[in-house]
Amino acid sequence: MKTKLTARLRLAAVAALLLPAAAVASPALAHDALSSTIPAKDEGVATTPDKVSLTLTQPPTDSASLNLSVITVTDGAGKTVSDGTVTVDGATLSTKTAPGSPGTFRVFWRAVSSDGHPIEGDYSFTVQAAAAASGPAVSATPSAEASTSSAAPQSTDNAVPPSPRPNDDNAPLVVGIAIGLLAAALGVTWWLRRRKASHGS
Repeated sequence: MKTKLTARLRLAAVAALLLPAAAVASPALAHDALSSTIPAKDEGVATTPDKVSLTLTQPPTDSASLNLSVITVTDGAGKTVSDGTVTVDGATLSTKTAPGSPGTFRVFWRAVSSDGHPIEGDYSFTVQAAAAASGPAVSATPSAEASTSSAAPQSTDNAVPPSPRPNDDNAPLVVGIAIGLLAAALGVTWWLRRRKASHGS
């Protein structure tokens, strides 16, 4: 009986020693997981965000120096809009994104868990419209004012040019010559009449 009691006491002592070790080992065996994202999973946003961020349950291994953290973001047309650089700040991983086509954006990520094991996953969110372009939009339809102003030069170009005004610089000379000829004709007529009258007498 004493032997059995001693054996039970030894088993209880061993169990007491192993339980704390098991409690410490359990969290270490559990890999880190994705806790939250910005934009959130299945969220609808108006325009493409400037960056995408993922927060894990624990800070990852120093994957920045190991270059093992990856975040790839594709737009509604399947084009990659992330810049390929991942920033690690505590448990949060981020990457910058450029404007892309509206639609379903997919996020693929990979990191190294704090226990040294690789973890990865993907999720999606929706962008309702493309980022607004800089500068005012140019209207394809001309205004009535612009149409009128553009039509005016065209009518001027097609108009028949006015006939040139006659040059009156020689008018006095012409008048003088006409008066001279008229005087000469009168003089000749008068002389002929006088001569005829003298011969008749």
